[in-house]
Amino acid sequence: MRTSAPGCSERSCRQTIDRGFTLIELLVVLVIISVGLAVAVIALRPDHSAVVRQEGERLAALLGLAGEESGVNGMPLAWVGNESGYEFQARELTDQGPDWTVIRGDDLLHPRQLPTGATIRSIQMDGQTLEFGQRIPLGNRTTHDLSVEIALGEARVKVTGKAGRFESAPAAGDGT
Repeated sequence: MRTSAPGCSERSCRQTIDRGFTLIELLVVLVIISVGLAVAVIALRPDHSAVVRQEGERLAALLGLAGEESGVNGMPLAWVGNESGYEFQARELTDQGPDWTVIRGDDLLHPRQLPTGATIRSIQMDGQTLEFGQRIPLGNRTTHDLSVEIALGEARVKVTGKAGRFESAPAAGDGT
């Protein structure tokens, strides 16, 4: 009774079956995987200047919107920044009388946190540096010059404006 394929002795068939991969073949596969991972990591690395630019544009748009909304509705609105985020406040009538309250539940003017690693480096109003947490009034009748600098790594952007008109631009000395 035959136990092996025709033309194949037990010894020669066992050698081809037990052969497996050579060390060179395994190393080539590892090099290909390494190169692929390196390309993916480089392609997916966050671009700090793009993140900061987007945050600056968002803040400029929201400051302008809040200023317009304050003028249209006649309700005083303010912006309060801290190192890691910011919020908008409205002056409303409460049980204790008129008071500033954080706007919550609004699709646009809700409190926001900056992306991880991004910070507000400085806030200036009329050329004077403000402490974090100070309230800055907004509105079309407000004539204060406002400047907010946002940074992430070496990338920086400055949001400037007044009277409901704000713009974002790379800050002087931006590392991009």
